Amino acid sequence: MFKIFIAADIEGTSGYVDWPEKQPEEVLRRDEMIAEVNAAITGALAGGATDIVVSDIHMLKQNIVHSQLLGKASLISGTKKRLMWMDTVQECDLVFLIGFHARCGTAGAVLPHTMNMGITGLRLNGIDAGEAFISAACAGHFGVPLGMASGDRAFVDEIKTLIPGLETVVVKEALGSCAAYNFHPATSAAKITEAAMTAATRGLKGEFKPFCLPEPVEMLLEVTWPGYAEALSLIPGVRRNGGREVLYKGTFLEVMNVISLFVNWIEKKQL
Repeated sequence: MFKIFIAADIEGTSGYVDWPEKQPEEVLRRDEMIAEVNAAITGALAGGATDIVVSDIHMLKQNIVHSQLLGKASLISGTKKRLMWMDTVQECDLVFLIGFHARCGTAGAVLPHTMNMGITGLRLNGIDAGEAFISAACAGHFGVPLGMASGDRAFVDEIKTLIPGLETVVVKEALGSCAAYNFHPATSAAKITEAAMTAATRGLKGEFKPFCLPEPVEMLLEVTWPGYAEALSLIPGVRRNGGREVLYKGTFLEVMNVISLFVNWIEKKQL
């Protein structure tokens, strides 16, 4: 048995350059998201994977039509999860990131952000952290390595700097924060399939190592509004560091609890 966890976002897929997409563009972009995920599934199975679980991580996390996934892949959908989008990764052997984007504040990137527009900066153990960092660290906490990633060039540069030696695919290059030079979907899909197959083969050989953060993990979170920082400071152990910053130190899972509480409830004003 060799199970691969695919975290699938949309901002890093070919053709997606702005939000929110409207009909009919929304359907077209989600079709492209599914196509790139299926390309990864095809490669993973060809490389020796026996089981696939796909986690839909965009917005409300209900973008992927389950019946359209290949390989009888399982699907994780919906919001308000403790590990954001990485729940059940501990049951898997390798992680792929498909359709990812660069972290907030990145120049020369398409739609750079970190989880939502309420966050303007996130540092974990002194390292600028985006969604790819969180994905890799969460998987690594459970001993699961990252093997393959696709997205815009800025994202690929980011993840290769963080974790050298991954299989990567660039599907577009930024012409602005809301514009891109997109490579043909068929070309990107073929490259994703090849990279996924290679990554699965390498994963079976144990060539990838987990990305682990030493504990305790020190978090600095910068938000857009002082009220967010005030609300976060009500969490035991969280302290303010100026008008829009908070600090926290704890285990990795405790840090994830704080991040999840902010993204899923405080920022959405659903407490």
